Amino acid sequence: MHAQLQANAAIIKLVGIFEEKYSKALLNRFFKKNYKIETLTDETKSKLKNQYYPEFRDLFFFGQEESSVKVLQLQSAEGITFIKEAFKNVTEIATDFSQVELFLFPNGLHFFSIQLSPRQLELSHLSDVMFCARSFESTVRYKGVDQTWVSWIEDHLLDGIQISSKNEKRIHVDEFSGSKFKLFSVIDIPEKENHIDLATREKLLYDLGTVSMIGSAGGNSYNSPSNTYFELLMTDKISVFNNYTILPLFDTFTVVGEGFITSPYPNSALGMKLTWTQTYFRIYLYNIFIKYNLFRYNLEMGDDSVKVRDEFESFLNTYNLSHISYNFLPNLIFHHHRNGLQIDEELEKFQERINRISQAIQEKAQKRSNLLLTFVGAMTSISGLQPVIEYLEIGRKTVGLGYFSFYPLVVIIAIILAIPLLAYLFPEKKKKIVRKWKQRKA
Repeated sequence: MHAQLQANAAIIKLVGIFEEKYSKALLNRFFKKNYKIETLTDETKSKLKNQYYPEFRDLFFFGQEESSVKVLQLQSAEGITFIKEAFKNVTEIATDFSQVELFLFPNGLHFFSIQLSPRQLELSHLSDVMFCARSFESTVRYKGVDQTWVSWIEDHLLDGIQISSKNEKRIHVDEFSGSKFKLFSVIDIPEKENHIDLATREKLLYDLGTVSMIGSAGGNSYNSPSNTYFELLMTDKISVFNNYTILPLFDTFTVVGEGFITSPYPNSALGMKLTWTQTYFRIYLYNIFIKYNLFRYNLEMGDDSVKVRDEFESFLNTYNLSHISYNFLPNLIFHHHRNGLQIDEELEKFQERINRISQAIQEKAQKRSNLLLTFVGAMTSISGLQPVIEYLEIGRKTVGLGYFSFYPLVVIIAIILAIPLLAYLFPEKKKKIVRKWKQRKA
């Protein structure tokens, strides 16, 4: 029924991650691709200063600290066409880009955002664009060439930096990124004109937020949600003002309503769009940043638990903010989205894991220290090196070898015997060496 409903305006931003050591060389790579450092107007800086805590605005806007993100922007007029196949039906879905942004963090885990500009505003078309855009493996056609969406992004927007494993070549970030991008979608629809009440808005919010076919919620199709599931998802909604509702889920952040990014006054409409595309979007991005770093730390914990533990504690001290704004709505969005991502639950479990690992490391370190003290005590009980040399000389004469044959052999044997001892005394280093060796062979 509402599939052909024409939206007043739409903001659709795609978010993905990539890994690369943060450096001037990395910045220069993107500068050569025509990316520019974001510049903020004095008016924007003043508003941010009055609305957001210094830690948050320095981190995501002002870039005044070593831990701050560096934001690069690319104004792109290019477009691509998604090739959607469903039950032998092939549909071409064209969309343009209005902006591409890179968020480069000092710890090497970076984010990119692609703001899509669909060429049509029917809800069915917007839904198709979102469905295709969030999948790594969607087929895109660009200048007559077909390839996967993730490959196109790597080639054209990330200067060849890979974010997905191919041909058995393992990409580290692919181990925890999943196979879908995140979606930040803001849809302004003519509710009064089409007699759309709150219940209908929430059904559309479900359809767009879960990237389901328009009409799924409240329908009787095979992919329609049960009443229980629908109500469960809606418990996380943010509904403050009458004219829009927000649904923050794990993979999507969706807003549906009327008149919150459109206005008869152009300057006012521009300001409302900037509020969502710039400030509220970065609140969303901040939570995604925390979540993906948790994924990464969990993955790396088995490789070098001591190093990861120390890095994680430093990460939390720097980035884990409890509040971000002097105003209630940004904090409300921040906390509800954080709850939807289950960040606090994962932080608690990860902290428990770190505590258990730290205790185990301490106990093992004590055992290794005792063994080392025993070994040192045994060595010091030998009064000087002279008896050792005498014993070695007796052995050399017994086997009938010369100096240049015997003593290199003794050194080799000593090294071979020392390897298990060193591996026991320094298990984290052993894991790191083994991991690098396996990666080299791969």
